[in-house]
Amino acid sequence: MSRTNTDLPPLKVIIAGGGPVGLTFALNLTMLVGNKAKITIYEGRWYVNQSGKISWKGADQGNFRRSQVVTLQDHVISQMPDYIQKGLFKEINERVWPTSRNIPIEEVEDRLLDLIQPFADSGWVDLIPENLHEQSVYLVKGQFDIVVGADGANSLVSRYCNIQMVSQGMEYACGVAYNIPENVAATDEPLHQALNCILTVSQTRYLVNSSTSRRGYLNIRLIKDEYDELTEHLRDIKATTTNIDLDNNIHFPHSPVCTIIRQGLQFFKIPSKYVNLIVPIQINVRHAMDFSRELSYQIEAGKKTFKTSLMFLIGDAAMNVHFWPGSMKEAMALARNIFEVITNETERSVQERSLSINDFVEFEGFMGKLRAREQQGRSLRVTLNPIDSAIDEAYSTAHLSKCFKTYNTGLKTKLQATRNRLQQRDEWPHKNHPIIDAELDSAVSRVIHTIVAQLNLALPWPTREMGRGSEVLVEKTYPLDHSKYLPVPTPTLPKSTEQKHVTTTLVNLAEERNVILWLKSSNDVLNNTLIESIEKPNTPLRVVRRYEIYYVDSIENVKSWLEQHKSVITKSGVLFKVITPWYITEDKTAVDVIRTVRSSIAHTPIVIYTNRREETNGALQFPNVMSTDDMYDVYEFIGIDSGTQWADGFATKSIAQPPQSPRSERQSTCVLWIDTEDNDIETADKLRQMGIELKFCARFDSAEDYIKQNADNIRRMFSFKIICRGCYHSENNKNAVDVLKLLDSCKLESIPVLTYTLDKEKLKSHLKQYSRDADLLTRIQYADERREVIAFATHKIE
Repeated sequence: MSRTNTDLPPLKVIIAGGGPVGLTFALNLTMLVGNKAKITIYEGRWYVNQSGKISWKGADQGNFRRSQVVTLQDHVISQMPDYIQKGLFKEINERVWPTSRNIPIEEVEDRLLDLIQPFADSGWVDLIPENLHEQSVYLVKGQFDIVVGADGANSLVSRYCNIQMVSQGMEYACGVAYNIPENVAATDEPLHQALNCILTVSQTRYLVNSSTSRRGYLNIRLIKDEYDELTEHLRDIKATTTNIDLDNNIHFPHSPVCTIIRQGLQFFKIPSKYVNLIVPIQINVRHAMDFSRELSYQIEAGKKTFKTSLMFLIGDAAMNVHFWPGSMKEAMALARNIFEVITNETERSVQERSLSINDFVEFEGFMGKLRAREQQGRSLRVTLNPIDSAIDEAYSTAHLSKCFKTYNTGLKTKLQATRNRLQQRDEWPHKNHPIIDAELDSAVSRVIHTIVAQLNLALPWPTREMGRGSEVLVEKTYPLDHSKYLPVPTPTLPKSTEQKHVTTTLVNLAEERNVILWLKSSNDVLNNTLIESIEKPNTPLRVVRRYEIYYVDSIENVKSWLEQHKSVITKSGVLFKVITPWYITEDKTAVDVIRTVRSSIAHTPIVIYTNRREETNGALQFPNVMSTDDMYDVYEFIGIDSGTQWADGFATKSIAQPPQSPRSERQSTCVLWIDTEDNDIETADKLRQMGIELKFCARFDSAEDYIKQNADNIRRMFSFKIICRGCYHSENNKNAVDVLKLLDSCKLESIPVLTYTLDKEKLKSHLKQYSRDADLLTRIQYADERREVIAFATHKIE
């Protein structure tokens, strides 16, 4: 007996990434198909707040929210359901640029998450506050019909499916976030948005995009040398202080790159005291070779029966970087394509449901046209006109009086021409605020001679060229009657049930870590260079998931290592992964590594890091195997964030920053190590690379003085821990018991203490004789290996 499509089970859709693109896709799809699809969204930047509701993590939870302001075009907004349009732009209707609206990206994230909540409460959508990873059950067992990668430029879904990314150009920049409060002194009032637009369009050194001129982002285009100088300087300052003071000439000297930032703030009249973040940005304009792919999963072990699932990439996972509204178009286009497929399903049995990539030919075509329009027609037009020559010429000639007069006059002329052109446009949104010459002259007079020269020599933004051609419209490929959107459902699931499920997930997440087994050989230059960049990085690595790396040098040692560590790598919360070169020996390749590993630990994610990718096709027939020659892919696989486009950046001392709770004054972990650093330099270096702040006290008495003097500060720290020796023989055999007694006397009994010793069991026996206080002894943690010390320092304290 055949069954109609209403009898088919819900389409299982997994979304990696719950940012604006992932949430836009989920909202559009669930409002089109309702309970015909079961949608699960994974996002590691979410958490469960005290009310039991999924929310975005903030500074208190170790996450820095994005500060950018984005521009959404009217033709994009109009294609959203009314429910999203009204919710997204409630009390926000600012037109800065023609036919578009500005909105802070943080507002977009918060509002879209609020908008999807009724669908989650009704059971149509599941919100999971963790990142999708290679060993997630859904991926390993193929328990989905569609997986969507909306997880950013370093997409796990893209890597999992071996989608090659093609780079088309590299740009360097610096982002400066600011927030000017209301009711400031007249001298601190921001420029009108009309003037911001004119100053921005006239040159390609600085770009401002803001909300009401107060909350915004100053983007500064840099050349490679400037980017390197800025990154190195900020790293050095960050090593000595929590927040960078822009008005402190030691923190922020009058060096070339610091001057560039100061002058950008001056040009747009942004007071430095309201700056709260500086972010070096490395922009890799790239795109995926494929935006969709079929995945084949074996339904039952030992039987040649398979199911076909589909993978799609949208947002920065598909194209990076292009104009942001394009990502929203991709999300809506994919949702409509899936809706068409479900709608067109006629009578077929449950076993016959097998989506085909042929059902999404139009989506591939849409993405191809969008890439041509947004990347080639917009993003690359800027990268093809570098500012290097303009900057070189400015530094060479700006100090000459004759040249400066020419540059000064030329810049004023440029600004006036831009003003005249923009104000003559019918759709110019600032008709009621015409900009006069005096305002333009004032902007020029605010910056020094070298910047005047750079702004005059830098080409204007190619807005005319970027505007040529027709927009790629969702409704042209996927016309839709908006009455097809379903009403917002009434919640049917008890909130307490949902809260219990999510909270349990979070408890398990707290102990998650990656354990990496890396097969290397002494003559493999590619792998050894990458290993050195991780072990001894030039700049601090941003660790997004705790990791431990173990190295072996042969397949035989892989076998023995797996036997010795099987109990550890199969623990709940441990994600075991393998990295290998392609050639192991003359007659052994990564295929032999895969078979060896998988015979012991099935489904283990494996990365082949090699510059012989064309030879690895045989290995890619195995599921959950990736081949790459890109070191950043390996970084992400390990648990190191290599994506700088949306990096956390460097916090500044800003009087506009919101007050922090006492528990969140410092977001990093501080470890007091009662020993000399020389005793274990390698472990100390490793901890610093992982973002741990170390304080060494060579003697127990100096540590005692430090703790007593800083007790109040220690209580306010995000995380404080102590590592001590087994015994301090020269100080009356003081030991960990005395450390705990000291902490108790200072009312710091919650501080964890680790004893780093050569023989754990012998020390335990000694301390039992030293103290009869069983409760005190149970609070001591022990380590005799470096990895245990690193694990202690990096584990989050609950």
